[in-house]
Amino acid sequence: MGKWSVMELIGISAEDKQDFQEIMLSPYEVEASETNFYSQENIEELADSIRMVGQQQPTVLGRVDGVYKIISGHRRNLANIHNIETGAFPWDYQAKYLYKDMTPAMLELSLIVGNAFNRRLTPYEETEQAARLKAALIRARDEDGLEITGKLRDVVADILQTSRTKVARMDKINNSLEPEAREQYKAGNLGPSAAYETAKLPKEEQRQIAAQAAAGKEVKHKEVAEKVAEKKAEQAAARAEKAAKKAEAAQTAAAQAGLQAERAAESADTSATLTSAHMNPPEPAEQQEWTTRDWAIYHLRELMGVASYITEDDLIVLQDILMAATGRRDNERH
Repeated sequence: MGKWSVMELIGISAEDKQDFQEIMLSPYEVEASETNFYSQENIEELADSIRMVGQQQPTVLGRVDGVYKIISGHRRNLANIHNIETGAFPWDYQAKYLYKDMTPAMLELSLIVGNAFNRRLTPYEETEQAARLKAALIRARDEDGLEITGKLRDVVADILQTSRTKVARMDKINNSLEPEAREQYKAGNLGPSAAYETAKLPKEEQRQIAAQAAAGKEVKHKEVAEKVAEKKAEQAAARAEKAAKKAEAAQTAAAQAGLQAERAAESADTSATLTSAHMNPPEPAEQQEWTTRDWAIYHLRELMGVASYITEDDLIVLQDILMAATGRRDNERH
């Protein structure tokens, strides 16, 4: 499904209503939609208006498994019931309705779309409407094969005729605002901008802000935004410190690895020399050409052959030699 108008989505267009049928019913024969979350205020005032000038717009119904459920016109239906029960209308009064057979998923979608523009919504209702619309689109897609192209957030913005940015902000509120803060948002004690910034904070800080709002203290958007900025700065500093520690640890590990590699190379060189070079004692004519290192390697090789016969006194002498040689090597490196 590409671009569509809101009325086309639920099957009612300005030019064509043939998919919906007219029917006369008692207001008691129709049911309110279970998922309706829109305000049902000022019923008596609407009842007075209907009694004086008549019902100007029929209530729209979805018939689901033979049951008539209200899509648009919950307040009108309640107003008619009020007029019947107060004696303004007779008990057998019937009103005109428009109905269409549909699935539960399409009923939910039609309920939201059908009520999106016929009343002034509170910021909380707008946010709830966006969440319900998104869920209804997903359900209609999965259950009824409704074709949706593009990003779901963009589709929601198109249907509600609002900006993608505003839908994104409402998504953040719906996904992250804690129940206590959400109650204050619903009550009007927390504005939409303050609610959006609050949703960015940790849970405990959100609850603190909710408590302030519940106590009657004004929660200013700017103050919450500053708190969010401070939290982000703290998180950035913590990430930087963590990264620095990782870099330092990596540098230390690299230095240790290099030292180990150097020692391993020396050990390998010495081992190779011990096992392959100068296997026989030098001839008298060659002895003057041998360096101290050559003689050391020769004697070490010979020692390896008699290692089982070395005494503790011999071992002490060897340890002294090793310590002295290691010290000279370390001094030379520094």
